[in-house]
Amino acid sequence: MQDNHFNIANIALAESGRKRIYWAKKNMPIMNSIIDRFEKEQPLKGLKIAICLHVEAKTGVWLEALTKGGAQIAITGSPGSTQDETAAALVVDYGIGVFSHRNESFDDHLSYCKNVLDITPDIIADNGADLHELIFTDPNYNHLKTSLLGATEETTTGANRLREDFNANSFSTLVINDTQAKRIIENRFGVGSSVVDGIMRATNVMLHGKKVVVIGYGYCGSGTAQRLRGMGAHVTVVETNPLAKLEAHMEGFYTATLEDALPDADLVITITGRDNILRREHFELMSDHTIVANAGHFQREINIDELAKLSQSITEIREHVTAYTVNGNEIFLLSHANLVNLSAGDGNPIEIMDLGLALQTLSIERIAKNATTLDNEPQPVPYDIEMEVARLAVKYWINH
Repeated sequence: MQDNHFNIANIALAESGRKRIYWAKKNMPIMNSIIDRFEKEQPLKGLKIAICLHVEAKTGVWLEALTKGGAQIAITGSPGSTQDETAAALVVDYGIGVFSHRNESFDDHLSYCKNVLDITPDIIADNGADLHELIFTDPNYNHLKTSLLGATEETTTGANRLREDFNANSFSTLVINDTQAKRIIENRFGVGSSVVDGIMRATNVMLHGKKVVVIGYGYCGSGTAQRLRGMGAHVTVVETNPLAKLEAHMEGFYTATLEDALPDADLVITITGRDNILRREHFELMSDHTIVANAGHFQREINIDELAKLSQSITEIREHVTAYTVNGNEIFLLSHANLVNLSAGDGNPIEIMDLGLALQTLSIERIAKNATTLDNEPQPVPYDIEMEVARLAVKYWINH
């Protein structure tokens, strides 16, 4: 359903989305405390915020904080991760401009990114640097380089792109993933749990005894490897960074090259934040019945085009499972290589995202109030914000 102010799947799903948001809010005491304060203080009054972040129930609670703080919001999500019910509720209940639906293509996604930037925002909150990319590369949005107060970036992938691909020094971008709070609590514990949950929901197979290859041993990869080991899987880590590889070894994981690890794998998970990790030569090494999932930010960690060209047949087996027949062997790709924890599951646990979204909220407040005190470059979230969120987590999780 589309008009000039939103583009979603079905506005009639709002009641179901309302219930999803209600359940999330019941389990987000940190964000509830911020909502109460923002409603009184109105720190974002009159500001327009363009957002690229997964449109799901926990995000809905965050958007309540921003709107009650006085902001006008336009948001888009990511392919495969949008909860259409939540999108409808955000349009109906909060008047938010939502441009996203669950079955959108990547081309749709890029178009929706333009839609949210068309509000001429004062602040952007990004996820993978897609909004930043348009601002730095598309002449239609170059003017925002000088008009924005600042930005946030949620992910490792986005931080890498800002620091490596763009001359991102026109305004300040607070990188949420540079905080230890997000790296340890959300990436290690949250992503680790939700990736396992997404894989099990997609496949309904047992993980105990499975030979699993985890490609990438950052905070997300290490958390995923640890949760899989806890489920009884035999985990091999593939990592090119020598320090991260040494860490995996010291924590008791097998380590190997990709070429040595793939032929014996039952399950392969990419979680690097980089492109083209699995390519034609890797698919040819896989044995019959290998399951492949992506938990990195972009679908393109797995080169699906090369897999399709290599395949003699492609069959949809069940929701979230597609069989590609390569030289007589079936490779089962989950969720079309979209983020498996969000496309096949509900993403990170609610309480985990209570902390992560509090970091986002207080970072946006800092930009709104004190943008001139921040350097015009990608940078960590100010330490006092991280400690305040950690203090609130201790208050509500431990000392309640």
